[in-house]
Amino acid sequence: MIRIGIATALALGLAACSSSGGPVVEQNVQTETLQSGSGTYDLSHREDKDVIETTVLAPLDSAWRALPEVFLELDIEPGTVDQKAHVISNTSFVVRHSLGGVQLSRYVDCGSSISGPAANQMKVTLSLIVQVVSSDSLGVSKVRSQLDGWGVAEGVSSGRVHCASTGQLEERIARMVNDDLSHRAKKGTP
Repeated sequence: MIRIGIATALALGLAACSSSGGPVVEQNVQTETLQSGSGTYDLSHREDKDVIETTVLAPLDSAWRALPEVFLELDIEPGTVDQKAHVISNTSFVVRHSLGGVQLSRYVDCGSSISGPAANQMKVTLSLIVQVVSSDSLGVSKVRSQLDGWGVAEGVSSGRVHCASTGQLEERIARMVNDDLSHRAKKGTP
């Protein structure tokens, strides 16, 4: 149930972002319930989530048409597609070691161990929400992306670790949208 609430909050956060550009910080409160022999305890903590906004040199509709292909190329199954709000998301997909052919540690920071970045050694559950919005400039739109996750060491009895975005996946998504639009323009397809 926590994931559904977070996904809704993130989607609303993306929709409410300012159009001034740059990352916008959203704060969410996570609550986990732990049980011990003597009772039940609720632990809460705040976490910051950056929304990365990148300019795309194409109108909203063209950028939106490119986005599903980007998800597929990254091997991310779109969980929710909202045509009206121009949002594609998957708020619970599992990744091990790499994403879209790139080591996972380039996209998320889950800490490190003696053998290197922990993200490359863990089972990581990610949440990715991407929205395309129109810009004030004619023929230009913006891609707003938010990535967050949790990692669990496989084969070890340990708790989960927060995995924060490095901003690299969000930037790659915008580059891939621009590349797709450029390729379509060369072929003469909309």
